[in-house]
Amino acid sequence: MSTEHQAEVLPDLSPAHALLSAAHQHPDRVSLIDAESARTFTLAQSASCVRILAWYFTTLGLNAGDRIVVCAPNSVWHFLIHAAASWIHAVSVPISPFLPEAVRERLYDEVAPALIIGQRSFKPHTSNVLRCLSFDELDTLSREAGSNCPADFIPLPCHDETAALVFTSGTSGKMRAAQLSHANLWWASQCFRDGFEYSPASAICGVVAPLSHIGGFNGTSMDIFTHGGTVVVFPSFQPLSVVRGIEKWRISIMFVVPAMCHMLLNAAYENNVDLSSWTHPLVGGDAMGESLYSKMREAGLCPVHVWGMTELGGAGTFLSPEAWQRHPGAIGYPFPYIELRLVDPQGNPVDEAVQSGSIEVRGPGVAACYWGDDPRDTDEWFSTSDVGVFDSDMCLHILGRASRVINTGGELVSPIRVEEALRTLESVADCCVLGLKDEIWGQIVAAALIPASDQRPSLRELRQELNEALAPWQHPRRIRWVESLPKTTTGKVDFSQVQALFA
Repeated sequence: MSTEHQAEVLPDLSPAHALLSAAHQHPDRVSLIDAESARTFTLAQSASCVRILAWYFTTLGLNAGDRIVVCAPNSVWHFLIHAAASWIHAVSVPISPFLPEAVRERLYDEVAPALIIGQRSFKPHTSNVLRCLSFDELDTLSREAGSNCPADFIPLPCHDETAALVFTSGTSGKMRAAQLSHANLWWASQCFRDGFEYSPASAICGVVAPLSHIGGFNGTSMDIFTHGGTVVVFPSFQPLSVVRGIEKWRISIMFVVPAMCHMLLNAAYENNVDLSSWTHPLVGGDAMGESLYSKMREAGLCPVHVWGMTELGGAGTFLSPEAWQRHPGAIGYPFPYIELRLVDPQGNPVDEAVQSGSIEVRGPGVAACYWGDDPRDTDEWFSTSDVGVFDSDMCLHILGRASRVINTGGELVSPIRVEEALRTLESVADCCVLGLKDEIWGQIVAAALIPASDQRPSLRELRQELNEALAPWQHPRRIRWVESLPKTTTGKVDFSQVQALFA
């Protein structure tokens, strides 16, 4: 079979095309809700807005492969812009506005965006940008341009083209952009559909996880938006506002990390809020402990535990409430379209139960590469940097990270990056950063510090000094001043002894 013929039979996985189809069938169904302003889009309005945005992008000179950065708190615009970008084969790049400015500027330089869109207008230092717009400016200018949109302007079919660049923390501290194709995101959505057994057209999805993070920007939320369901977007995480939003809009499916879930349950209990519509509470980003599981069941909720990574479109493993009772603390079984194995340090598969190994995955939802790298072979296994073990039922348990990466509230923090920032301070001669176990956050960032002088700033003062260098979730929550760092016989820092300093 020729390459040309193969290209002809590839299925169209265009988010824009799916949205148009849903809008034709159910034009008046509610599509998007801004939980803060209560602004609402019907499916017809969402489809019209996406079409106008896509045309406006072409009038700016954007072409296939051009990057569109959205740097803003959670907004309905993230969904509209992504679908509009897919219309012309442009690429969505969500970036957290809470990252330090220097980090954001480095990311802009790395992806060389043609357009940057934010909550308010700003001018970055990077020189490759065609235009920088606020959401309000985008709304106004796109409407003006849309009056000239030709009738035959239809979405391009999508498959292997790059759909999004989603940044993830690397073990070295450098954030890397997973290059997710439309096929990757589509297969991730199929994993979620079959795993969670939800219907996207009738689901009401709440989004509280950051849309710059795979927890928010994933196959489930995008699938529901483009296939006729309702997506309720919370611009910020305010527990009482979120639980009242669940009650008001009858949200049925929503992803949260354990720390969020604890706070939501407390807010609902203290304010007598009805959570009965939340039939699909998806809990991930970290292991779900027995206390949280019990707390959710007492509230009448049936949590589904999920584990995934940016590089997998969020889809790795899942565990139903019933299965969790048989395997407490486990992260579950692979999604239907994910292969998973454990390997020993030599790369040989580990087949025996209760023998640990590094977790590797492969499947059509796994990103082929990071931005700027050569693509991997589709049959090649991807290393997750997590260490796990199968129990006797081949249910997977995570034992920890192969690296020192800290998982705090679902955010991955590189100790190396935090150490680099701490060593720039005049008061710090040297340091060691590690994660401490925490019932709410999973882990918190802790730092053992060697003073450079008699001056020893408080934790609050240190955090203030680090604001320009670190994101909020990277800041140390506990510190300990020490005269020296414990070392092994080979002269390396003894991390177990450092951890004992905080006992």
